[in-house]
Order: sequence, then C-alpha cells, then structure tokens
Amino acid sequence: MYNVTRVVHFTEAADAIARDEYVNNARHAILAVGVKRLLIAPTLPGVINGGDLIVHLQLTDTASWRNRADDIDSALSQPIADRVDGVEYYPGLGGRGPGQHSSRLYRALLLRVESGTPDSVVQRFERDLLRMPEHISSITAWQLSRVDAALGRQRWTHVFEQEFTDHGAVTGQYLDHPIHWSVVDRWFDPECTDIIVRDRVCHTFCELDDLVIPDR
Repeated sequence: MYNVTRVVHFTEAADAIARDEYVNNARHAILAVGVKRLLIAPTLPGVINGGDLIVHLQLTDTASWRNRADDIDSALSQPIADRVDGVEYYPGLGGRGPGQHSSRLYRALLLRVESGTPDSVVQRFERDLLRMPEHISSITAWQLSRVDAALGRQRWTHVFEQEFTDHGAVTGQYLDHPIHWSVVDRWFDPECTDIIVRDRVCHTFCELDDLVIPDR
C-alpha cells in the first residue's frame, strides 16, 4: 500500500464555515478519483508546525498515486489553503501492540535528516525512534518510513506515525517520557553533538475515525 500525507495550513481569514466547505469539497474530490483509505480531520490543540488539517491517503501502489496526484493536490489547493506540507512513501518498519485496536488519535511527525549524514548514523537514529513504543504504553501502533517525495518548505526525509489511546497521551506521557527526552531528543537538540535533525519538524495529530497503521 502506498501512503500519502498532506498537512494543510489555512489562511488566518479562514473561518469555520470556509473550513467545513473546504473539507467537504476535498473529501468528495478525493473519493471521486478513488483511494483505498482516506483520513481527513482537523488537527488538535498542541500541534507544533502541524497545520490545521491532516489528509492521509492509502493507495494500491505508486502508479495509483501518480494517476491521481494532480486531481487530489488540485482539490487541496483551494484559496483558503495558505500552504500544504506533504510526504509520499511506502510503509517502513512498524507494529501494533497486542489487542490494541481501539486507538483514538493519529499522529505524524515529519522531519528532515541533515543531508550527508552517514547511513549508519541514520540507522541508529531510526532504531532509537522505534524503541519508543516499548516504553510508552499509550502508543498502540507505530510506523517509521523513509520518504520518496516531499511537498512544502522542507525536504522531509522521514515520517514517524503513531496511533495513541487519546489526546492526553501524546501531549502528556509521550512528550514527558524519559525515552523521549533522554534518548531520542539528542538527535533533535541543537545543544547536543548528536543532532542530525536541524530543521523545524511538523508534529501534528488528529482524532482517528478508524485505524490507519496496518497490523503486521
């Protein structure tokens, strides 16, 4: 399954009526061209550079996306969209906790690893990210993928997706957990010599109407 995620940033003038109209128009346009899975939902309080709307698509393969990309991105380019960030990718390593099929929140972290970083270092970074679900009980499913193509101001290289039990879990247990600030943060911290993610990340999340990350 090929995945596409778009993060829409609305203009300051976009009111609730205009946003609802945007979502309805985008949903109808995307469903009309056909996708296997569509999640389209407003972001929740606490996102960082996370925009106003998450649009997540799953399609059969790259060719299916290429055949629909222009129509879908055109549907998202309505006047109230100030800018759109995005990534396109095949799913990487991931998993789901035993019996965890009642997730209520979807989170995506878009990031760019500094160009020229040795692959051995990138692999250590990826292993550290994938250690987090072992320690954070509110992560019910996870998936770390390398990006094929990026859209927006940053040339994103990775997308780290998770499903959580609820909103409080991602703003509380996840961000405050020692595995986060003592192991993973060193890759992002400008005061640490291990830093390889220097650009501002896109930390965004929304309510979940159905599971996004597949069982393995």
